[in-house]
Amino acid sequence: MAISVLTNCMVLIGGVDLSDHATKVTITDNRASVDITAFGATNTAVTKGLGDASIAIDFLQDFAASKVHATLQPLIGATSTTSIEIRPTNAARSTTNPAALMSGLLMDYNMLDGQVGDASKMTATFVNGSQTGMTYPTS
Repeated sequence: MAISVLTNCMVLIGGVDLSDHATKVTITDNRASVDITAFGATNTAVTKGLGDASIAIDFLQDFAASKVHATLQPLIGATSTTSIEIRPTNAARSTTNPAALMSGLLMDYNMLDGQVGDASKMTATFVNGSQTGMTYPTS
C-alpha cells in the first residue's frame, strides 16, 4: 500500500479552484455517541447517532477577483449552502483519488491572521449544511 504525501490537493469551493492558495485541509466526519444503557446493565452501551461533518481549510489570503476573499467573503453572510470538494491530488476522481464532498455553510472566516512580516493567512471553516452529510465519490 502506498503512503500518501499531500503535495497537490484539489480544493474547490462553490466550483472555484482555490488549490493554489490552500496550505492545510482538515476533514472531519463523525457520529454522535448515543447512550443505550438499560436498567440492570453492568457496563455502558452506546450506539451511533446522527452524523456531523466539517472541513477547515487554511489559505494564503488573496484579495484579487475570483481568489480567496472574493470567493469566501460572500459565503459568511449566506444562509444557503455551497459545495466544498477536496481531493488528495488535482487529478480526476477515482478509487485512488476519492473526493470528500459536502454541501456546507461557512461558519468561520477570519479575513486576516498574522503579524508584521508574516504571510497573510486565514482559515475558513465549513460545517455540514444538508442531510446528505459528507460523501466520498470516486467518479
